[in-house]
Amino acid sequence: MLARIHTDHAHILTLLNLLDRKAGRLERGEEVSLTLIRDVIDYLQRYADNSHHPMEDILYQYYLEKVGETDGTVHRLAQEHETLRIATDQLMDTLNMILNDAVVPRERLITDLKTFAGQQRRHLEQEEKHVLPKLEQELKEDDWQLLQQQVADTLMDDPLFSGGGEREYEDLRAYLSEADDES
Repeated sequence: MLARIHTDHAHILTLLNLLDRKAGRLERGEEVSLTLIRDVIDYLQRYADNSHHPMEDILYQYYLEKVGETDGTVHRLAQEHETLRIATDQLMDTLNMILNDAVVPRERLITDLKTFAGQQRRHLEQEEKHVLPKLEQELKEDDWQLLQQQVADTLMDDPLFSGGGEREYEDLRAYLSEADDES
């Protein structure tokens, strides 16, 4: 389960880096594919907000009930999932407005993309540096088996990175593959 979380975080970080690059291009006055950016946000809404974060919430609640905590880190990060969901929804609304020909200043989109990516990145870093090591250290094999059963209903296959042949996110998958080939 921890391996899946680490993998999800690496994938999300890849997408946040893509958003940063697109924001940089917008700052330089270059054109970007807003549909591609919308696909990134859609993926984060569908997968991160509806499978990845709920799985983490179950883990965090279990940890808090079993071990407790003194510094509030686990509790705070679990609460951040709602904040991140709201930020994702707001950015999706902005992108949909633009794609439906509403006038949104370029500077607002740039700021929104940078703020969103930074907020997500800080959250991931806190989980990776502070929370996941606590879980790994404190929880035993029996805990993980029980947790696996508890999270089963929240888990879904990753619609972008699972390697399936689904047409969903086809353009984004192709873009990421081309970006890998260039590096």
